[in-house]
Amino acid sequence: MAKDQKLEDVLYYLIEKTNKVIRRYSQERFVKAGLNITVDQWLVMKKIHDSERITQIELATALFKDRASITRILDLLLEKKLVMKDEAADKRAYELRLTASGEKFLEQAFAIVKGSRAKGTETLTESEIQQLRTGLQKIIKNLE
Repeated sequence: MAKDQKLEDVLYYLIEKTNKVIRRYSQERFVKAGLNITVDQWLVMKKIHDSERITQIELATALFKDRASITRILDLLLEKKLVMKDEAADKRAYELRLTASGEKFLEQAFAIVKGSRAKGTETLTESEIQQLRTGLQKIIKNLE
């Protein structure tokens, strides 16, 4: 095998590590705040909140999850009464929305998320944040 960069210096490794560190930090903040939610559950709730109408399949696609994972997450959120199903025009599907308690819960969780985001970028300038965003968007476009 030819000599290559050390793994720790590979851009894609750094992107993956960044994602893992962000998720772990955010999950620790949820636990510390006494919020009984995972990062994946919060992402599902946030996407439902942001969408006027969304089905389980659309949710899975938007969040890069397989249908089985989304089903498990939704089952937990339904059990917690944070999300509810609305029958869609197509009887084979249903649309998802947050319950009133889900909306309140999302507000609490969002305060934690905003703090996590601020902590992660506190030493970056606005210019560096924009350059990072632009670079990541280019990588996505190159590979899609």
